[in-house]
Amino acid sequence: MILCRFASMETAVSKAYPALLDQAAQLQEEMAALQEKVNGLVRTAKSLIIVLPELHDKASGRINAQKVADFMGVPLKRLAEALDMNYKAVHRNPSAESFQPALQPVKRILQLLYEFFPKPESIRIWINTPHPELNGQTALEAILAKKSKAVLIILENAAAGIPV
Repeated sequence: MILCRFASMETAVSKAYPALLDQAAQLQEEMAALQEKVNGLVRTAKSLIIVLPELHDKASGRINAQKVADFMGVPLKRLAEALDMNYKAVHRNPSAESFQPALQPVKRILQLLYEFFPKPESIRIWINTPHPELNGQTALEAILAKKSKAVLIILENAAAGIPV
């Protein structure tokens, strides 16, 4: 009964005030455009957030290999060897500029995992869990076996909603 009254009222309004309906439609289009702008701003703001800043050297802002190794629960020596970095050099200066290209994919893996699991413990559990997509290896084993690209692809696809 109420629905019937509303429908007949809407019909009466549309006949009496067609310009009002046009304005309402125009406002809805403007609101949709504004919502899309807001969504774009939110996406931009998210891309400006530094994820896991604790993995960076406070003075230089660069990724610190020791902090990454500690976060992942592996000795620095194993991480350095897996990333083809000289252990003694990494030990002396774990955030050296020359190590950044090797550390960036591992940091990206940890960033993606942080989006899924914001607790460091959960990230460590995930990287230590065998995965069928890695032929039963853990992500940590894959990273230490110089296969971090495989882990990165799996996580980027998952973040993008692409099934494995």
